[in-house]
Amino acid sequence: MASQSALQRSLESYKTTSSLQDFHSLHDKVVLQIKAHCLSGGGDGIGLALVKAVAEFGSHVAVIGQREIPHPELQEIQGMHEKIQVKYFCADVAQESLLTKAFDQILSDFGRIDGVIACAGICVEKTFVEHTWEEVVRLQMVNSVGLFFTVQLAVKAMLQNRPGPDDHTPKGSVILIGSIATDSGVESQGLTAYSASKGAAKGLLHSLAVELAPKGIRVNMISPGHTITDMSVSQWKTRPELETVMRNAVPMGRMADRRDLKGAAVYFLSDASLYTTGSNLVISGGIHAGRL
Repeated sequence: MASQSALQRSLESYKTTSSLQDFHSLHDKVVLQIKAHCLSGGGDGIGLALVKAVAEFGSHVAVIGQREIPHPELQEIQGMHEKIQVKYFCADVAQESLLTKAFDQILSDFGRIDGVIACAGICVEKTFVEHTWEEVVRLQMVNSVGLFFTVQLAVKAMLQNRPGPDDHTPKGSVILIGSIATDSGVESQGLTAYSASKGAAKGLLHSLAVELAPKGIRVNMISPGHTITDMSVSQWKTRPELETVMRNAVPMGRMADRRDLKGAAVYFLSDASLYTTGSNLVISGGIHAGRL
């Protein structure tokens, strides 16, 4: 009977929604106004670009990062969007007490969490046999354990959100930031330990998407390819050959700009993706499809 009831509701929704209404409502679906989103690893790099994207579409943003002093661009973002709040919370995602304290403060300041982007991550470049125990443990603590509990704390908050008036109103959205390194190896980069740690996000994706779907929470992943960030630029200074390797490996002939990821983040957070969960969007310039 329960399945029949759900089917009947779907049919009624179909009958009362015209294609013209769908067309005109798409813009409204993408807007993130009157929402609050949390972003770990938003203090710099890819995370900082995603903070800009979320703020640009009208959402309050709680930024978790390790910098003791927030990145100057966060203040610029706040200045550009006076109707929203962009707040910075200093915390190491690998330390339970600090991460929990940050989320307690976020909920105190914003009252709710509508979505989370788990972007915090570190990278150590060495050959497989050169990695130390301490390095691998640290990578796993930040990229795997930190990601897991960042999402868990956010989901606990989302579950407290009131359900919407119909089956199409979500309680929240989770975005895991993965990496093309889990699909495509580059021998010269020395990313074995990093790839293993980022594989946790990929392993979590499908199980969590299925578990949370009945609760109105969607879970998706963005897997960037070679992306220009402060970290990659610093790597080129010591190993300039890496820039050539990265560029030549990409069919589109260039590395990703951080801005190339903004549209995907807004899509997954917004109501435009209400029927999308368990998806991994690879943004690699085609490197995952094959190399030249």
